[in-house]
Amino acid sequence: MNYKFSNREKILLKLLGFFFVVFVIFFIEMKMFTSLTESRDALRDKVQIFNATKQQLSQLKSYRDEGTNSNSSSKFSTHLKLNSYLNQGSEDIFNVNIQSTQDLLELLRFIHGLNLHSIDIKLVDENKYILSVSFND
Repeated sequence: MNYKFSNREKILLKLLGFFFVVFVIFFIEMKMFTSLTESRDALRDKVQIFNATKQQLSQLKSYRDEGTNSNSSSKFSTHLKLNSYLNQGSEDIFNVNIQSTQDLLELLRFIHGLNLHSIDIKLVDENKYILSVSFND
């Protein structure tokens, strides 16, 4: 059985084919648009999590820096008490009598990591020093 399509049927089939192709392209485009939107939303969520983590780390760092900086004078005071040094200064300025050059070098090594404001070393007698130290607390 051979059936020949009429011109109207051929035009109708061409229009149906055209609309089918347009529908398939529209469907694929909508799928791509949906996946791009989901990807963008996921990326935005990741960026927000990253920014929150970055802010928390910054707060922790400032808290740690604040803790280490404010404790310089208390660390030095504790070190003086543990090593039996004589402190004749006030709370802001430490005046320490040192009996040997080795003790002076040991104290200077300890002070190296602290937050200093000023340091002054005076020679009183041979191998006797007065170390004046103030911190940025």
